[in-house]
Amino acid sequence: MIVGHYRQRVNAAAPWKLVLGLLRHQRGAVAGYGALLGAATALPLAGALILARFVNLVVAAAPARELIAYAAAYAAVGAGSAALTVVVTWRTTSLAWRLTDELRRDLALHVLEADLAFHRDRTPGELVTRVDADVTAMTQFLSRVVARVLAIALLGIGAVLVLAVVEWRLAPPLALGLTLVATATWSQRNSAMTTTVEERTAEAGVMSVAEQYLAGGDEVAALGAGAHGIARLAHYSGALVDAVGRRVRIQMRVQGSIRLAVIMAEVLMLATGALLLAGGSIGVGAVFLGFRFVLVVRQPLEGLTWRLQEAQGATGAARRVLDLLDEWHAVPSGTRRLPAGPLDIEFEDTLLVYDDTEDTAGTDHAAAALSGLTLHLRAGRTVGVVGRTGSGKTSLARLVLRLVAPSAGRVRIGGIDVAELDEADLRRRVVAVPQDVQLFPGTIADNVSLFQPFGDEEIRAALEAVGLGRWLAERPNGLGTVLAADHGGRGTADDAALSAGQAQLLALARAMVRRPDVVVLDEATSRVDPATQAAIADATDRLVCDRTAIIIAHRLETLEACDDIAVLADGRLVEFGPRNELAATPDSRYARLLATSDATTNDLAGVDAPDTPGTDTSALTDRVVQP
Repeated sequence: MIVGHYRQRVNAAAPWKLVLGLLRHQRGAVAGYGALLGAATALPLAGALILARFVNLVVAAAPARELIAYAAAYAAVGAGSAALTVVVTWRTTSLAWRLTDELRRDLALHVLEADLAFHRDRTPGELVTRVDADVTAMTQFLSRVVARVLAIALLGIGAVLVLAVVEWRLAPPLALGLTLVATATWSQRNSAMTTTVEERTAEAGVMSVAEQYLAGGDEVAALGAGAHGIARLAHYSGALVDAVGRRVRIQMRVQGSIRLAVIMAEVLMLATGALLLAGGSIGVGAVFLGFRFVLVVRQPLEGLTWRLQEAQGATGAARRVLDLLDEWHAVPSGTRRLPAGPLDIEFEDTLLVYDDTEDTAGTDHAAAALSGLTLHLRAGRTVGVVGRTGSGKTSLARLVLRLVAPSAGRVRIGGIDVAELDEADLRRRVVAVPQDVQLFPGTIADNVSLFQPFGDEEIRAALEAVGLGRWLAERPNGLGTVLAADHGGRGTADDAALSAGQAQLLALARAMVRRPDVVVLDEATSRVDPATQAAIADATDRLVCDRTAIIIAHRLETLEACDDIAVLADGRLVEFGPRNELAATPDSRYARLLATSDATTNDLAGVDAPDTPGTDTSALTDRVVQP
């Protein structure tokens, strides 16, 4: 993997080394491309030789028949060169996308493997720019700039070698002139890199602001925050315009210096040729050939000067890619595998502080998400976790799922520290069911399997188990039915739209098809009607049966299915025990929670439907969990 190669040497690697690394990664394809490019380079040089011979024949008043033969040969070479140029351009683009698609895939994996601390400081718009737009800039650089540079280098070297054989007196001035042009071009290669990075950063800012306000469009419109959004977008857009202006000014100076070097090479060749022609050392055809060779190099070079923006952009993009690779915040994967059978979960004096830049030794534990958590969840039992907002419920789940690493203490699953577990084995044996279900573009089968190699029968059985069998049978294309982009949103005639409750059942099917040993559920029945709530509860019971399960409870009805109850407050465990025992102990916090709920007829969080009974435990525990 490209990312794995550069992750170990990113601090020492320059952007150009990343490009060279991409080329080395496809040595065979690059070698074949080089042979094709060599053939495409030889034809213009052959055309220049034919044209020089034609000039000599004209000067010598040769017969028309001979002139026509050379003209036909020049036309054939020109047609062949044009055809081969098309093939080279196609091959260049294909190779460039192959190289950078691999880099794009590795970058996407790098971002997906990063922990929550990494994602907390970055918006989706910024990451899309880094992973896609920056890599696309490198693709354009490889296909439009690197290919041109290679072609120009081959043309220049070939022209000097041919001229050294045909008319050696003109080879030194041609080599000197082309060296001058190459030096001017190479010296300007990074001149606008800083301003290009500034432009890309400003562009990422514009995308980030647009993404934030478009994603929350309903709330922005309802609360009248549109003017503020436009003002923020204008601010970032202004910064982008300023950055573009600085880059363009620098690039105009670059183009001017390179064109001046080309003119100097032409003048040098013409002056040398005129002196030698005046002295009778060479003929008109030789002078024409030397000047023609300069023109052969000049034509693609002029196209390259207009592509220097892409070269600068690719250099800046490569640096941004390297910077992204340097930010490696993923919780590292171990090598140990979980034991077979039911798994217990143990927290041993666990501390979690989300600010991973802070020295945990001097951390005020009152500010920790979890502090001194010691808890043993026995295998095969279901524990309901309750507490006020910010009490640490979600943090506890994240530790089990190894989305974050503990700042101190240990978390063990099946007796093994989660830090030592193999990533793939952990994800197969421990699954999560979120409250907010994300649907992906694809079929029902794709959305249940999440593009993993599960069989149709396994997927169909999982949907049956969660109560979606009848719904699936009503779909004309079965598992091949394409899901609408958002549950409850608009779709085409061939799409299947899901309600919020159906989406939650589908999320349970995702977990069911994997047959896990540990399940972490963010219970989400507070937004559905009673019938759907019952279906979700039934599917949940089937999922957690004979498995170790952690349910972040939002409704008291969910707690009735739990074997144990854990009450959190301010990141600390304040009560834990069997549900029945806690309910029978009047002074327990759980019993007080039940007593408070008996006097409550509506959902205190205000998220239930008007006719839906139930109590949100996060609101009630604000009253009862405090010592």
